[in-house]
Order: sequence, then structure tokens, then C-alpha cells
Amino acid sequence: MKKLLLIGLLVGSATTAMADKYIETRIGLNSFGTYNDDGSSIVKKYKTKGIGVDFAAELMNSVNDNLYLGTGIAYQINQESKYHNDPLFRSIPVYGALKYKIGYLEDSSWETFFKANLGYSFNIKDGGDHTPKDGLYYALGGGIENDGVVLEVSYQDTRSKVNKTNYDYSRLTFGIGYRFR
Repeated sequence: MKKLLLIGLLVGSATTAMADKYIETRIGLNSFGTYNDDGSSIVKKYKTKGIGVDFAAELMNSVNDNLYLGTGIAYQINQESKYHNDPLFRSIPVYGALKYKIGYLEDSSWETFFKANLGYSFNIKDGGDHTPKDGLYYALGGGIENDGVVLEVSYQDTRSKVNKTNYDYSRLTFGIGYRFR
């Protein structure tokens, strides 16, 4: 399985080496977040308050007219937990990105897309007397784009361990960005 994955990555890299490339920058606002604590047999959900902010940059390469693969990095200022009165941690996810362009909205030049990110999040202490561990990061979403302007909605999830408790910080992110060619 590992060899198959490595071969897939090499072939993917070779096919995108000379392909259409662009850099996309984005700022996102997080809302409707929860910190899910699975430290016991019952998962506890702690609601969040306030707004979190994401700053992201991605390098994307076209595989064909509709499919793009790339890498990204973000700096995330996470929402505060209502229960803990602090955000528990900040995040710097490094991830692989997949974007699939679906088509155009009726009678417009806005193109729709589906997007997925998968990577590893480096989590940083933010308030409190705890040191968070790094963990898995993923996001699923979609949006529209036109003339370099990108509007996106995504569900994001960042995993961490704080004081021997596993936390799963999930939220909705509403983003606006710009694509540089």
C-alpha cells in the first residue's frame, strides 16, 4: 500500500510539473465551532464563543481542466471554548489540497468547485496552563470563483491532545480569497 501511494505521488508530481499553477491566498472567519472531548466513554461537546480567523495560502497545480492538486499552509486563531474560557490552542496546519471544478452557475461567469484538505496541524499554546499536542487536520467544502476572487464555505476539523484529553476542534469557515496566476 505504501509503495502504491508513493508511486501515485510521483506520477501526480510528474504530471503537474509543467501544468497550470497558481497561488491562492484566503482569509476565513470561523463560526459554529465545538471542542469535542473524547477523554471518556461519552463524548462531551463544548460550544465556542466569538469568531476565529484563518489566514491561508495554497499552491495549486492543474491535473486536467477540472482537477487541481496542491499544498497549503494556514495560521488559525481558534475560537474560545465557552466552558474553558480560552481557545485551548492555535493551529498551523500544513496540508495537501484537492480542488474539483464542477461547472458554472446558470447564466454567469461564477464557477463552482468542491474542495478537500488533509494534513497535519502544529498546535500552539494559547492561554491557559496547558501544552497542546499536534494532530490531524482536514477540511471539506465548496465555493465559487470568478476572475481570481474566491468565496468558500468549509467544514474544518483539527485534532489535538491537551492535558491527556483528546480534543477535536470542528467549525464552519466562511472564506474569501484571491487567486494569483
